[in-house]
Parts: sequence; structure tokens; C-alpha cells
Amino acid sequence: MKNITDDFTPEEIAAGDVIISSEIVPWHFPMMNDTVRNDAYEKALKSALKNGGVVLDIGSGSGLLAMMAARHGASKVITCELVEMVAEKAKIIIKRNGFEDKIQVINQLSTNLVAETDLPERADILVTEIFDNGLLGENALVAIKHAREHLLKPNAQLIPSGVRVYAMCIESREIYTNHRVETISGFDLSPFNQFSSYEYSGYHLAKTDYKPLSATTPIFDFDFRLDHENESAPIEFKITESGTCHAVAFWYELQLDEETIISTAPHLPQLSCWKQAVQLLPKPIALTKGETFKLTAHHDDVALWFTSTKEA
Repeated sequence: MKNITDDFTPEEIAAGDVIISSEIVPWHFPMMNDTVRNDAYEKALKSALKNGGVVLDIGSGSGLLAMMAARHGASKVITCELVEMVAEKAKIIIKRNGFEDKIQVINQLSTNLVAETDLPERADILVTEIFDNGLLGENALVAIKHAREHLLKPNAQLIPSGVRVYAMCIESREIYTNHRVETISGFDLSPFNQFSSYEYSGYHLAKTDYKPLSATTPIFDFDFRLDHENESAPIEFKITESGTCHAVAFWYELQLDEETIISTAPHLPQLSCWKQAVQLLPKPIALTKGETFKLTAHHDDVALWFTSTKEA
């Protein structure tokens, strides 16, 4: 019988990499197995590489996007990955698939790379998929801006080129009780909520008991070819169903190129590897069909969030 450690070297096992990797990389597997995501990225890369070119891939992971670029005619692919064990595994995968001569894996943050030193030349195409459930949590804006300024040729093609964020108000006692507590067995336990996270969490709403209370509303647009300052914007949600608003759910559409979009919306025919981001309100708020619920949406370089002034 094959042991679970048979695919690891004695050095990896001794260093604890088997255990550590099980903590770091599980979210890669749904991503690698997301055929909608993969097919969309491959379509965009194939179109971008009609005339070849040098490709910079930020966030190697398994090396999948880098190999797609090499397969479709990139003259050279430079791909960077921060986590050393993941970068080393990407090298093995790339060699196993016969692309070691066309792809260079660098174990570094992209923001530490230097053109003409780490790259043979500035890249013609940037491809990246460093987007979390809430879009910005993996420093995508920072990495893309740095690449534009320091690692890409003028007018280089960006994949994706931009994104639009959408949101709606939801009622979900299930989500609320995963993160908040009230009266239990006759005891008020609410002070324990101080330990609760007030940031967003990821949920596949299609697998969750929830009710939409508002129309879907566009929140922010990001053109990755431009710089973006921190922003706050008033948002008005048209309430379509009466209920208790526990949270705001948000998701996005990545514009890979003019023809290709990936959505992370709920209730797609095939669920995305991305979940919807859900931010609980400080307190549940009763909403009535027909009213307008006002929130403020904010973003900086690494997060997107909502605030409200309406009391429960």
C-alpha cells in the first residue's frame, strides 16, 4: 500500500514541509480544478500571444498559467512565487511537462524583481491570478502597479485588464451565527463578539441558507492599466425583500480581455473556485421592501469593506 509521504523527499518530510504544505496550499486545488477559470485564462493568453512575446506571470502556484503561455508561443515566461516549497514544486511540474527551457521560476515577490536583472527584458504581457474572495487581499493592486512601472514594456497587455465589483444585502442567520453570539441557554454571551472577525469571510452562497434583500449593485471599477487611490463611495441599495440584513455579500467580474470575463457571482452553472466575500454588519438591521439602504463602500490597496450609520 502506498503511504501518504511516498511522493515527498526525506528532506521535505524532515523539514516539516509535508505538514506545512497542507496548511498553505489547500486553496490551490479548487483553483487548479476550476475549468471555467482555466479555459478563460488560456483563451486570453492564446489571443495575446498571436505574435509571441515575453510573459511575466505573477503568482506561479503550480505553474499552470506559465505553461499555458509557453504552449501558446511565448518566447520566454518569467513566473514568480513567494512560497519556496510551492516554487520548487512548480519547477518540477514545469520540467515534467517539458517547458523548463521556456519558463523561469523565481522564488520572490514580484515587487522585488528588477528588470534586465531578474528578467531578460521587460515583458510584453502580464498575466496574474492573485485575487482572493474579496479581490484585493493578495496585494493585486500593489503588484500590478509595480509591474507596470518597473517590469513591463510601455503598452504591455495586462491579463486581466480590469475588474468590476458588485454587492447585495443579504439575510442569513446561518452566516450570522457562524461569527456572532447572542443569548444562549438564557445567558447573554454577546461580549464574546469582541473576539469575532469584522472582516469579510468567504462563502459559496449557493451552498448557504440566505435570502437576497436588495438588487445587485455595482460598487467599484478598477482599470489595472491605471493607478488607484484609496476611495470611499456612498452606495444605495434598493431593497427588494423585507427582512433582517445581517451582511453585505460582494463578488466581481474579471475582464481578462475585450472578449473574456470571469465572474465570481453566486449561483453560476459551475461554481467558481472563488467564494463570495461576506462582511457582517456590526448589528443586524431590519429592512423593508421598497426602501433605500445607504452604506459607504471603501477600498485601499489591500481590502474592500463597507460601513453603515443606520442603527439596528
